[in-house]
Amino acid sequence: MPLLTVTVVEAIAIGVLALLFWTVWLRAREPGTPLLGAGFALAALWYFSSDSLPYTGPFIDVPVLRASSIVIGSAVVLVTVGVVQYLGFPRGWLRAFVVALWLPSAVLIAALAVGQPVRHEVFHVGVLLSYVGAALLALRRAFERPGQNHLGLGVALLIMAALPFLLQAAGVPSEQLKYFAGIGLAAFGMIVLTISLLHRQRELGREVACRTAAETRLREANVLLESRVVERTSHLHELITGLEAVNRGVSHDLRGPLGGMSQLARLAADALSRGDPSMAHRALPAIAEQCDASVRMVCSMLDLARLGEATPRREPVQLGRIVRSAFEEVILSRPGAQRPTLRCGELPTVQADPDLLRTVFVNLLGNATKFSGQTQVPRIDVVVDVEGADVQVCVSDNGVGFSADAAEHLFEPFYRAHGAAFDGHGLGLSIVRRAIEAMGGRVWAAVAPEGGAQLCFRLTGAAQSATPELAVAHAA
Repeated sequence: MPLLTVTVVEAIAIGVLALLFWTVWLRAREPGTPLLGAGFALAALWYFSSDSLPYTGPFIDVPVLRASSIVIGSAVVLVTVGVVQYLGFPRGWLRAFVVALWLPSAVLIAALAVGQPVRHEVFHVGVLLSYVGAALLALRRAFERPGQNHLGLGVALLIMAALPFLLQAAGVPSEQLKYFAGIGLAAFGMIVLTISLLHRQRELGREVACRTAAETRLREANVLLESRVVERTSHLHELITGLEAVNRGVSHDLRGPLGGMSQLARLAADALSRGDPSMAHRALPAIAEQCDASVRMVCSMLDLARLGEATPRREPVQLGRIVRSAFEEVILSRPGAQRPTLRCGELPTVQADPDLLRTVFVNLLGNATKFSGQTQVPRIDVVVDVEGADVQVCVSDNGVGFSADAAEHLFEPFYRAHGAAFDGHGLGLSIVRRAIEAMGGRVWAAVAPEGGAQLCFRLTGAAQSATPELAVAHAA
């Protein structure tokens, strides 16, 4: 016998396929590949020894033929079981059908194992039925999971099941069937291996895509975290600066009134000890006035602190009513002062916190009333612009105004652009900024086009589709 016969070459090719399947299992843990490797190894062993097998007739009835048939039958069963495991075991009737098509192989192999003679044709048909069950599962998976080459696998399994009968129908002698079947088995193994590697490649591609997306999300999260750290650091620096300003303001604005009240109380006490009540009558109103000023400053500080803890809500707010009510409150709090003219355009309904918005307008209108009180015809303008989903409100007056350098400091606590020339403690605009920022907006100051001051704020996403109401103008 030549050293390299056809069956030996086929055995080597099938054995290489077995090694490749085991390699895939070790590297990727692909389901079913260990059984495929074992099945192709047994098939390689059978082909390597098939040339020395005797032919004794239509029955498999000698020990060496029984052992050889058990090897090739077990090889086919292991290959088909490996394919089913790779595809995923089915459920319901399909599982029962696949198992039922394995039973003839198991029964025939068991019969040979106990020494019972079996006809060659019966054994071949029983073993080849295993391919049919795996083929039906592959076709089912091709319908359920398109695009994964399961259709080609199902067709290859059906060809493997029908190949011996097709060869016999084509006139190939029975003793030569194993040569063509070996070529078909090697080709089938290459198909299964290729499909498995393509599946693994797709899995790796999806894993790479997922990791790339996760890395992108992580990078974006890091950027967002850095921006938040910068934002929080800036906010913390702003809070520290504000606390320093509060400390300086409290020390300055309370030390003077408290010292004055203490001095007046001593003078009144000394006068009373001398029997002179006139000094007490003059000192007590001054002390009360200083106490009222200190109480107002403390209340403003409490309002400022309370706004930092406020949780704003959003509901429809009619700006006309808020402006009108806030303006009346400002006028009532300044008895004897000249009443300015309030001019408003069409004020819409917005989505905002009504309490915070009222606090904003009370302070803005109060600020405008105070600084325009020395003009002959004081005037306050409230203008609202709706830009998309945002609402911008500007409150202007024709008062004394402020310098461009002072504009960036107006909203700092205790900052007073005009010093002691006007009453107040410099907390009103700080309250405005805190309230607007609590509602997610921003505030700024500018010199009015016709002189005076212009204080504006912008609320993001506060616009509401509604019929605007015309605010009532208040004449002097």
